[in-house]
Amino acid sequence: MPENRVTLDDRCFLSLKFSPAQQRLLHTYQQPGLWPDAKWHSVDNLHLTLVFLGPQAVTAQQELWSKSLELLREHPPVQLCFDQYSQFNQAKILYLGVSKPNPALMALQQQLQQLALPYLHTPVPEHFVPHVTLARKFQSSTLFPQPAPPLELLCTEVALYHSISSVQGVSYQSVETYTLVPKD
Repeated sequence: MPENRVTLDDRCFLSLKFSPAQQRLLHTYQQPGLWPDAKWHSVDNLHLTLVFLGPQAVTAQQELWSKSLELLREHPPVQLCFDQYSQFNQAKILYLGVSKPNPALMALQQQLQQLALPYLHTPVPEHFVPHVTLARKFQSSTLFPQPAPPLELLCTEVALYHSISSVQGVSYQSVETYTLVPKD
């Protein structure tokens, strides 16, 4: 864990962590030719956020991670099928989404969200939309959602990430990782 400091540049979140091979597959869905003005995420930043925690003291991060591990030990890997492009208009984000979320994913997200409630400083979104952010500063007159070639991924890791801002841009760094184990 990093030193015990919190800044607005050091936000954290719980996320499904994709392997480098999975990130490369997701990266192929970024289409600069179609949307040249968008600010595309680097391949290393592709992930699926389960719970945004915001700025947290290291002690709170450690406590929440410990509680999360108790929950994660009961969850098998999660199968996802990414099959549509969509956008969050207000946030100006283009994402690759899951039109039919796996009930196991939705249950995992809700359980982690409940664990995190005492630590949150901002309102919880009303509806969880499983997605991978492909680009920011995205504006398009295209009507969404748009179909995307289906991409099935088995997600085997959950991580506690830090969002680090620098002159080069934002970097998402995993500081703790847990591997989900298939159940008998």
